Amino acid sequence: MEQLSRIDHMKHGVIMGSAVGVCLGLAFGTYHIFRYGPGPRGYISTLGRYMASSAGSFALFMGIGSAIHSDERPKNIMLKRHLEQHQKFCQRGFANLPVEVLERNRWDRKIVGM
Repeated sequence: MEQLSRIDHMKHGVIMGSAVGVCLGLAFGTYHIFRYGPGPRGYISTLGRYMASSAGSFALFMGIGSAIHSDERPKNIMLKRHLEQHQKFCQRGFANLPVEVLERNRWDRKIVGM
């Protein structure tokens, strides 16, 4: 399974941030129009301005946050081994799955059934 690049993560963050921003802009813009009136620009223009500004700001921050967060790779060696074993077992079937056993006196884990 291929991992997504930073640009792909950033695109996903921008799309998600803009969707959230449009929804919040719609809510806050509607509240502003009901509370203070549409102003000289009119209903649609005021609402569109709120939606565009919140969508842009949310998209920017979510895109940057997603790009920064995508840098993390699986650092845990046990997780990496587990994923490799899982792929092996999925290829040969579920008949001989390993079982992790915790010893009572020691807290070491043993893999039984390989």
